Amino acid sequence: MPADWWFVSAEQLGWSALSVGLVLLLPGAGLLVWLARRPMDWLEWLAEAVGLSLSLTALMGLAGFLVHFRFTTALLFGLLAISLLSLTVGGLLRLPPKSQPYGWRHWLGLAAGLAGVAGALYWRWFQARELYLPAWVDSLHHTLIVQKILENGGLPATLAPQVNAPLAYHYGFHLSTALFVWLSGWDVPTGVLVFGQTLNGLIALSVYRLAKGWWGDWKRAGLAGLLVAFAFQMPAYYVTWGRYTLSAGLVLLPLAMLAVERAARPSSRNVERIHALLLTAGVALTHLTALLLLAFWTALVVLEGILRRWRGRTTNGDAVDLRGGVTAGLSAAAGVLLAAPWLWRIWQEFGASAQVSLVLPLDDGQADYWNYILYLLGPAYSHGLFMVAGAGLLWGLLRRGARHLAFWGLVIALLMLPWGVRLNPIRPDHMAIVLFLPAALLLANGVVGLGELAGRLRWRSLRLAGQALLGLAALAAIGWGGWQSRSVLNPETIFVSKADMRAFEWIRQNTPPNARFLINTTPWMAGVYRGVDGGYWLPLITGRQTLLPPVLYTLGDPEQVRQINQWAERASHLTTCDEAFWSLIDEGNLSFVYLREGRGSLQPAGLLNCPEVVLIYRRDGVLLFQLER
Repeated sequence: MPADWWFVSAEQLGWSALSVGLVLLLPGAGLLVWLARRPMDWLEWLAEAVGLSLSLTALMGLAGFLVHFRFTTALLFGLLAISLLSLTVGGLLRLPPKSQPYGWRHWLGLAAGLAGVAGALYWRWFQARELYLPAWVDSLHHTLIVQKILENGGLPATLAPQVNAPLAYHYGFHLSTALFVWLSGWDVPTGVLVFGQTLNGLIALSVYRLAKGWWGDWKRAGLAGLLVAFAFQMPAYYVTWGRYTLSAGLVLLPLAMLAVERAARPSSRNVERIHALLLTAGVALTHLTALLLLAFWTALVVLEGILRRWRGRTTNGDAVDLRGGVTAGLSAAAGVLLAAPWLWRIWQEFGASAQVSLVLPLDDGQADYWNYILYLLGPAYSHGLFMVAGAGLLWGLLRRGARHLAFWGLVIALLMLPWGVRLNPIRPDHMAIVLFLPAALLLANGVVGLGELAGRLRWRSLRLAGQALLGLAALAAIGWGGWQSRSVLNPETIFVSKADMRAFEWIRQNTPPNARFLINTTPWMAGVYRGVDGGYWLPLITGRQTLLPPVLYTLGDPEQVRQINQWAERASHLTTCDEAFWSLIDEGNLSFVYLREGRGSLQPAGLLNCPEVVLIYRRDGVLLFQLER
């Protein structure tokens, strides 16, 4: 059954759509109207506006943090007004009038494109329809960061009091989400879910832009976008992990890739280098995995220019030469430099984990890891898509026009293997869940390329039959993938049910603000613990504290981290009100217990007959106990 947010009123839907436009379109459009030089269709223009909006918001947030000013309501509306004025003036001065009116094919194509974007967005929201709050572990600290940004009027230096640790995390998604929540009126957790799914749907639009800008062909671009939106399991599956920051990073990544490639062309101008700089900075502030993938792409662009010079080839048309490659590399480097103050902050916290290692093929311990990667590339229909995309990769390596994309995809595929080079803390499974991006591009190029070859056949009947067969196969893959991913959520990653939401409301009304809850815990990753049910969300939804805060507690003081891990480890073994139970209650200064039947080691039956443990709430499998000791 869909969650409450799914049944939104027409007024809230309209206000949310306006808020999305103000956050994701207006700032970027106000600048794009001055930067755009090469012709773009309307879908490409929308994609670029979204990318620039995310980048400008992230950079403005960094500026506010560095000079210590708050974004007041008047200032935010002033910035939006400036963007609107820039768009209006730029539109009047920069956009030349058409000498001839658009034909029906133009309007039909635009309508089809907008319908595709709307369909991708609706599908992402539909796939999250059963969630009452964002799923899994990451969603908690994403929600916490957005909440702290709203409270602070900008990027906070610390996440206290909920988590006694500094904010040293890529924040691009969180800052734009905070703006959306502020404008739309959604509560923070629901705003994270709605806006995160919006960005996930817009990945397909960015892939369309990259493909259209790269090949200049709407068929390749449209097919690549549809494959991302409906056919592949990723990025739809991100919702079950709450990987909203990666979604935002992958909205920016294809746009930054194209901008870097455009900056490398001999015909490029300063506006295109500025474009590449801004999008690279946006990627750097939004997700580090996306930044690594952009670094691979930029290195290939620079290498292309070096090889052309080394082979003594003259520039062919608008192909990349040495000067262009170096210029593109410097533009991307300048974007990283612009984001450097925040990247240095992240490095201070996580730099010790950054290292290069080598895992030999003789390491038998990686077999289970490989099975996990295959699981991430699945299910079976998705495996089939990747196998066909592998053929598209070979096609791209052998033919001009897609080699750059093919080599980039090959790098990602090699880093996905559990054996070989490891660029820690980036893991092979991180590469597995982004492999859909080059796969969709190469698959679309291969299918359309085969259709073009079929169009050269001598016999008309064979031409039509071949093209029809390829078209039907592509539509079947899109339709089958969409059907298979209609219920993409993994029940094991859903912590909050409707019963938990009722319990949250009861807790707000019937427990003191300083109440501290014992919740069930379990190990998550090395040296990190997580919750297992709705109790994990209590600090963010009710303001009541729990024994275990969101996982960003690991950024805090080492002694405090050790203490929290020790408590969480002990909590993960509790089964009843024995000495271990009361010892933990006393040390953690706990006054209540939150349990859900079937989740965690400590079950209600283990407390129901305990002295000094009073059952105060029981409904639909959620039980609350008050400790009267």
